Amino acid sequence: MDHIPLPHGCSFRHIQVPYLDSLPLDNESWYTYPERHGWQVNQNREQTVILWNGEKRPVAENAMFVQSWLYFGLQREIFRDQVDMKQFIREEANGKRYISTDGLENLLGAWTAHFTIKDDTLKIKRSLDELYRLLIEHRTICLRMYRPGIDFGDDSIMMSIAVLSERLMAAVIDLYAHLGLETPVEQRWRLLTKGVPDIGQPILSLMRARGWCPYDLRRLDIEIREVSILYYYSNLKAPRSFKDHSNCSEERCLAMLTNLSTYRLSHRHRDCVCPLQFADQNEVAKILEQGSIPLINMTIDTRSKASKIAVRDLAQGHEFVAISHVWAEGAGNVHDNALQTCLLEDISQLVKKLPWEKRQSDKHFWIDTLCVPVRPLELQTLALNKMRVPYERAKHVLILDSHLRSLDSRTLSPTEIFAQVSCSSWMRRLWTLQEGRLAKNVWFQFADEAIDVKSIFSKLDRRRIPSKFDRWIDAALYIRLWIHIWYRGDEVPHTSTVAHSISLTSHALASRSVSIPTDEALCLFTLMNKDLTQITAIPPARRMEVFWRTFGKVPKGLLFSKAPNKMSEEGLHWAPSSFMGFQSEKEWLGPQEINSPREDDPHAIPVGAGLQVALPGFILHRDLIGRMKQFDFTWNVDLIVQDGDGTWYAIRLEEPWRQGSDVSDASQQLAVVLAHELQMAGLSFNLSYQSSEMFSFQDHSVGILVAINRIKDDIMYVTAHNHVTVELLGEGTQRYLSTANACSHNVDLQHSILSSESHTASKERYKTAAQQLLEDKDTMDLLAGQARHLGGSDGYGDLLDDLLDMTVVAARFGDRSKVLKIAASQQWCVD
Repeated sequence: MDHIPLPHGCSFRHIQVPYLDSLPLDNESWYTYPERHGWQVNQNREQTVILWNGEKRPVAENAMFVQSWLYFGLQREIFRDQVDMKQFIREEANGKRYISTDGLENLLGAWTAHFTIKDDTLKIKRSLDELYRLLIEHRTICLRMYRPGIDFGDDSIMMSIAVLSERLMAAVIDLYAHLGLETPVEQRWRLLTKGVPDIGQPILSLMRARGWCPYDLRRLDIEIREVSILYYYSNLKAPRSFKDHSNCSEERCLAMLTNLSTYRLSHRHRDCVCPLQFADQNEVAKILEQGSIPLINMTIDTRSKASKIAVRDLAQGHEFVAISHVWAEGAGNVHDNALQTCLLEDISQLVKKLPWEKRQSDKHFWIDTLCVPVRPLELQTLALNKMRVPYERAKHVLILDSHLRSLDSRTLSPTEIFAQVSCSSWMRRLWTLQEGRLAKNVWFQFADEAIDVKSIFSKLDRRRIPSKFDRWIDAALYIRLWIHIWYRGDEVPHTSTVAHSISLTSHALASRSVSIPTDEALCLFTLMNKDLTQITAIPPARRMEVFWRTFGKVPKGLLFSKAPNKMSEEGLHWAPSSFMGFQSEKEWLGPQEINSPREDDPHAIPVGAGLQVALPGFILHRDLIGRMKQFDFTWNVDLIVQDGDGTWYAIRLEEPWRQGSDVSDASQQLAVVLAHELQMAGLSFNLSYQSSEMFSFQDHSVGILVAINRIKDDIMYVTAHNHVTVELLGEGTQRYLSTANACSHNVDLQHSILSSESHTASKERYKTAAQQLLEDKDTMDLLAGQARHLGGSDGYGDLLDDLLDMTVVAARFGDRSKVLKIAASQQWCVD
């Protein structure tokens, strides 16, 4: 992975990826490489099995095959005769051989030369489309191998494959853009899905061992989708490593927590004993009461050389700089509107060094510690109501962060500057988000000078096709900074303002924290340009309730939010109680495809009784719960149901919809609300029962399991209990279940008999009918295909036993497994 640049002064070596004695390569198709060499890779959604001539092989042999096919084979398929595999192998003095990518960038430059000639754009597009499909298929195969946790002996084997594929994908995407073609979606290797092994996890473990705070690691874990970029971060020196992170967790960094009872102001230098300087609170109060904003000006007495501060009025037309800082670093004051003299002199000097248009001798600045009164409460509230103004009106916003101020920007590449900014304490705090997002110009103060990140990125040379690897990382890191600092939803034309506003805010706040939880609503009101006077005068505990009630509509996806905590107030149980927390946008905001991308698209409407929304669904049989209890059927396995058209579905119960809402407490009739209607893929008569596709689901949707309380004016008022996933089962599984259902009707038994005898006894009653069905070859093939898909045996005895198990279940549930389909126009009111 040598092509990934190391940061300045890095004390770590690149991860050594062992070269395994490669299997022979040829110039035939990459897709058929395994079968040409006697290997079989059997994959489905649940598992991957690697065999050689039908037999399992040792870990070392599997790893050699995987490296040969998925690493060297991919290179050969793309570069053909332009590549000599030997240039990717480095032999050390001790005779050990390792993978080396030192020459990858030069190879890419030479390889792309013929793509940049636009004489035959359509032909080049076909070639690029083939390469893109190859890389998609390659990624799918690799992830399916990694998902079940197959052991290859060394984590770096699959990691190196992922990093190579990411680089090649980035090059292909660059070529599409260079030729003016529609750019396809760049695929991510880190899925960040619960229960799915993560190729990047070994890198996170390495960073943990190198002293990174667990909170920082969780931030990177949820934000970085590329293995290559996560690897780049791993070689940075752990930020704030001088702090004690031994008690930190993924949820909170205790080392940077602001404890108001023990908070101490900082001096600029450790041994300094300079006095405090106080802002004139009478002047601050006067300016605020006149509807303006107080500013600070520092002057030096020509005789005594002593510095002093004066309060000025923004209304007088002064240009000024707004200071954004992290309170945990000691530039706040919980008792008085005062700061140490050395800090004020330092800030004043930094402010003077920024570019100014007006030739004014006095350089003014605004800082909350001096300009937001600590007391009285009425005056503080007046200042809080105007929190947007300083950051919106300031000529510049200057960011002071101790981590960045310890770094000399002259020694850092643009890549490292972007990475270090993203690792700063400033990027972790909630209050600072609005301070950057509202600004006209943002400057990050380093040890030597203030840096304009936007300017650095705009000056990068990105003419090379494909972009050099560090330029690719630069773009990825900058885009992430842009989203977290500057991107505002109202800048996107033809989109739903509310959908983008909530989506972008949740994304930006996910990895930030705040010392006083009730401050979150204040920040949300400021970020979303809401009237702060609605909440500054009410009890802090009610602020989030008022925040959510200001929305006349919200994205539909919020109904399916898996936010860990939701509001406790009636009618707001659907609403997350916080935008912060390490969750993906899909988990927090629900499925993106229904989140009202345009203003005129249907939204969900908050009403007094809950969230009203039009969505499809099912109504389950009224006696279903009773029948489940009678036969001790639990929700630990999928519930199989059938609609009126004879189509089968699987309902998988997941976590409670909100705290304390588990379905085990439900006694009313149940229903399922779906995010979207499930669509049949169409019959596939040409597919063999040998094909796993026959038994894979055709479509699926997230949903929520609800209890119906009442129906009024065609609106179903329901109480939500659990999240569910509903699958429209595959064609082969449809036929299998219909076969079992038919078998259950071949024996005329009263329910009283089924309910009184054991499962084993009931199976015996249906044995003859099942045996008769298995005399049909097509039925036998069907059951054998289903068994192989599930990893079971396809022997006659096992197939008979499986069929009897399903037949007894079908007989016991009978019509109770029937569901009534509900159209997408149905209005639900969910709480």
